[in-house]
Amino acid sequence: MSDQLPARETAEPASEPELVFGPPCRHLRNKGMYIYTDGSQDNAHPEYDNTIYWCLQTMKSFGPDDSLVGGEDCHDTGRSCYEPI
Repeated sequence: MSDQLPARETAEPASEPELVFGPPCRHLRNKGMYIYTDGSQDNAHPEYDNTIYWCLQTMKSFGPDDSLVGGEDCHDTGRSCYEPI
C-alpha cells in the first residue's frame, strides 16, 4: 500500500466574460443629481463610494434584471436593461 495520494488535476479557472463599459444608463439616479453644485467633484477616495443609487425603472436599488444598481454596475453595456444616455 502506498502512502502517496493520486495527483490532482488543476483546472483552469473559468474566464469571466469581458465587461464593456459605456456611458451611464439613462435610468441611473442618485441624490447628488438633484443638488446644485458647481460641477466639480472631489474624488479623494474613488475606491470608496457610499453613494446611494436607484433605478428609475424599478425605483429600487436593483434594476429590472435583478442586479444591483451602482455607479460602475450601470455602465455595463451587457446588462439587459442598459440604455445609454
